[in-house]
Amino acid sequence: MLITGVLITIVAIFMMMNPQFFMKLKSPRIPDKWLKNPKMKNVLRVWGGIFVIVGILLIVFSII
Repeated sequence: MLITGVLITIVAIFMMMNPQFFMKLKSPRIPDKWLKNPKMKNVLRVWGGIFVIVGILLIVFSII
């Protein structure tokens, strides 16, 4: 559980810092106008923040 928490936290932090990379990984392809939309970047940053919290909780629960 500790390793999973660390991996989730690292990927989530990367998602918050570089949401454009994760938008291009989406399958099926997202239209280009959605990729340039700042709201989509904010949505991915929020999801990244949620996953950071989940990853930290996993780390804490595995240590306790």
